[in-house]
Amino acid sequence: MRTVLDDEVDVSYSQIYVKSEEAPDFGGMDDTFGGQSNGLCGAAWPGTLWLVTGLHYGGVGFRVEVHDECPELDDSWEEIVVASYRPLGRASLAEWGGGESWELGLEDVDYRVRYSASGMDLAFEAHTREDDAPVIDRYLLQFWPCPPEPDQVVKQTGGTAAYWHETVTKLPPPSLPGLVEEARLKAEREEWNREAERIRTEVVPEAVHWGGTLPSPALQQLCGGAREMAMAERELAEALAAESPQRQREIAGWVARRAYQEIGLAELDWVAPALTDVEQGRPLPPPFHVVALAWQRLQSDPSVPQRVAAMAREGIDQKSPMSNAVSTLFAAAQPDPFQAALAALYTGIEAFGTERRFLQDEVKEQLGVD
Repeated sequence: MRTVLDDEVDVSYSQIYVKSEEAPDFGGMDDTFGGQSNGLCGAAWPGTLWLVTGLHYGGVGFRVEVHDECPELDDSWEEIVVASYRPLGRASLAEWGGGESWELGLEDVDYRVRYSASGMDLAFEAHTREDDAPVIDRYLLQFWPCPPEPDQVVKQTGGTAAYWHETVTKLPPPSLPGLVEEARLKAEREEWNREAERIRTEVVPEAVHWGGTLPSPALQQLCGGAREMAMAERELAEALAAESPQRQREIAGWVARRAYQEIGLAELDWVAPALTDVEQGRPLPPPFHVVALAWQRLQSDPSVPQRVAAMAREGIDQKSPMSNAVSTLFAAAQPDPFQAALAALYTGIEAFGTERRFLQDEVKEQLGVD
């Protein structure tokens, strides 16, 4: 829930408005209340609400709330009505005659409006309230997203509200020749312009990155090395995207296993469980749960092949072939199986070089890609 306003608001002629910047001008009460059953919240005119108060002149207590869903009904209010409203551009609560206004921050969607009031009869009798006098009547205006529905009188206890409810039942629906259609067409044009701008600023640059045509949404969401891999091997990536998450996870683990076989680590008793866990989507076991611990084990375990241990002891640059070969396991353990499979493949290719294409060739064979 968002509170837009909770203060005193000046009214003139027992009225205050919600009007959006693109709403067509209306002629009077007949336009905003015609055809309604409630006489306190006029919503018959596009983009406009005419709100009736008991006080004729002066300040009333006024609160405006915007909700994500229908708020609980507070039965302590004396008068309660509901109507439907859709802003046409930026909507504001505004005092009569160009006074102060408060922007409501409403989206371009259909809203249900609940207008609640208390003290209307006392305020009607008082007619005018001086600035230093106590507040007589108070109001609550609530908005929440909702498809259009007929307006309704939810609760009525006072004579002032009863008078207005009776009055509007005699008014014919407003004549809106072309206005509703014009507003609809304008909204469609604005939506088209927004979509055109999105295509210009987002879709076209993304398509350029992919060689002129956008791939499937799954590929567009990739990042890092997985994205680079998909750009280089788009057919392979699309085929992999079509596989189940379980199959993607299996391929990610398989890539890591082949890389570890290539460098002679796959059969070590403390390495083999990690490869199995990755293939089955389980968290990496010690020491692979902490990257630094895994490298320490590689440096110190006498069962590690000498060429690997020697390179580990010398200190391995993150971009070195050996570092990439070992890192295929960490890439394959990423949470998203599709991202993990392509990231592991990219890391493996970085390790063994493009001239040794066994990883991508074998993955292609598994996926049936030429």
